[in-house]
Amino acid sequence: MPITNSIYAFPIDGKFRRVHHGPILANWKKAADAKGFAIVGRAVSHEHLVLGCKTCGSPTPKRVSVVRDHNPECPHCIRTRRENAAAGYGATLLGPDPKGKRRYGLYELPCGHADRRQHTRVETAAAGGHKLSCGICLRARHAREAEAQGWQLICNADRKHASYRRYEHACGHRQNVTIANMRHGDVDCASCGESWTSKPSKIYLLRFQLPESPVIKLGYSSNPEYRVRQVQHDPLVTKGAVIRDIPMTTGHQAVRIEKALHSFIAASWPDLIVPSKNFEQHLRTVSEIYDHRAEAFISDLLDAVVDGWDPTSDMPPF
Repeated sequence: MPITNSIYAFPIDGKFRRVHHGPILANWKKAADAKGFAIVGRAVSHEHLVLGCKTCGSPTPKRVSVVRDHNPECPHCIRTRRENAAAGYGATLLGPDPKGKRRYGLYELPCGHADRRQHTRVETAAAGGHKLSCGICLRARHAREAEAQGWQLICNADRKHASYRRYEHACGHRQNVTIANMRHGDVDCASCGESWTSKPSKIYLLRFQLPESPVIKLGYSSNPEYRVRQVQHDPLVTKGAVIRDIPMTTGHQAVRIEKALHSFIAASWPDLIVPSKNFEQHLRTVSEIYDHRAEAFISDLLDAVVDGWDPTSDMPPF
């Protein structure tokens, strides 16, 4: 039978729908009841039923095939669940996604900014799974970090990698840089800056706590503190720390001295070298890891370098 001029006296999902007269089959009622709904009537077309949610009491239209063969969901219960999750995190669900993606919504975050967020991410955050970052606040933070290094944040990088942004140096040159490198100052202007080979660097000695025993790493970097964080998979487990570092005039000098030190150690105490299989699950490196017993020996070598010893020469350090 066709849709009539009769209108339901209450809104169904926010709209006043026309009544559709037609039979309501027993197997439809049984299926709806088993899935938490009662059939109120028919509307929209001969293919639709009006369901009343047994949890919240709100009506919603669903296709007969969905009621019969699938598990219909109540949009009102879903909305309430999402609103409660947002409130539990200190946010507010403002409405549907402006871009029309049903898995996303527009939320007012605790900072006061409105931003798109995936509903499941908000629910996970409310349960303590992670924190919700605000895109506006995050961009402001990235801009401050860039300004501290003499750069200006321009926009997203012209490449797909999410960790890159496009920045402009004080000289006017623009280039893509990772957010982490900009934050820690590990960046050089390709137009006016020094290359890593010409700018100052350091030779460092790091310590890490592996499950079996401590190990140490000898290497070079212009920022050892950043390097110690960068090399660890889980800092809470390996507890990395900078034991010491010595300044080098240039990166070229640092890499030359560092490689010579590794060669000297391998020739003098090869048993101090830790095989990669013993640390590769914990550290993002493939070599330059030594047993903790080598710490005093290598530290003495660094003292010798500070006192003028050149490990690339044939002269002994002590």
